[in-house]
Amino acid sequence: MSYTLHNAVSLCHLLLESYVADASIVVDMTCGNGHDTLFLRERLAPRATLYAFDIQEPAVQATKKRLQQAGKWDEQVILRQGSHEKLIHMIDAEIDICVFNLGYLPAGNHNIHTEFAITLKALKICLHKLSKKGMIIMAAYPGTRAGAEEAMGVAEFLQQLPQEQYHVSLWQPLNQIHEPPILYIVQRRS
Repeated sequence: MSYTLHNAVSLCHLLLESYVADASIVVDMTCGNGHDTLFLRERLAPRATLYAFDIQEPAVQATKKRLQQAGKWDEQVILRQGSHEKLIHMIDAEIDICVFNLGYLPAGNHNIHTEFAITLKALKICLHKLSKKGMIIMAAYPGTRAGAEEAMGVAEFLQQLPQEQYHVSLWQPLNQIHEPPILYIVQRRS
């Protein structure tokens, strides 16, 4: 499969392509319209579990519908509506992959969006639950005021993570206008 590296989501999928098949617990923290959830489910190992969360019921329903239409809605997927910083507590096992796609639901109410304070709480919990060599990949959208604040807050927090415990990097297009998304990549060291 070939990917173009024209946006954060494409790069996220490229990075995850080789990791998902070996993961036991995968979490889509913001399932939105279900595109990332379906990508993850299509590559999920037979005994793995995929959790998909969203604060909006329409997003949860859209994700379920997308999975059903693709023939990928089954017992390996646990889909829940609620705030990701609360739902992440339901996972007792270590997390191998955690994906955040911040911002608002495309074609949804743009006044409902992720907020840095809640994202930070969820991120801290995920870091605590992350398995060795586990990954957190987070797409942030600085094109709105709230998105810019969230992206900057995430960057400031991630810069403070101890180098001995985590590899942290970011990817951002340099020649695009209109504040393109930023991709933050965190991997726990072994």
